[in-house]
Amino acid sequence: MEMRELIGQFVERMQGLRHLMPILPDEQLCVRFESGDETMLLMVGKESAAVEAENDERKTLTVRGSKEALASLLNGELKLQQLVRLQEVHVSGSFRHLLLLESLLHLAKPYRHVG
Repeated sequence: MEMRELIGQFVERMQGLRHLMPILPDEQLCVRFESGDETMLLMVGKESAAVEAENDERKTLTVRGSKEALASLLNGELKLQQLVRLQEVHVSGSFRHLLLLESLLHLAKPYRHVG
């Protein structure tokens, strides 16, 4: 699956979850996902999330890794900190933004039936 599709699915899940509104920042945070030669920008904030928009470097969190690592992150299979510890992804930006992204990824994980 392409990174654009994975991020699109994540955005759809986030938009459907109203309990995420209190933790979303007032000003848009730009999350840049980089994998090889592919780069996708995700804008996260109180306004609806958007893919590919203008970005301010001061409010940018960059997540670099393989397509497989980013797919497992966006699908909720592994946590961001786990992937960082395993050296599968590299994150640059403020720690506060990293924690916010980690929280959003965890709270917007796809629901899986337990059976």
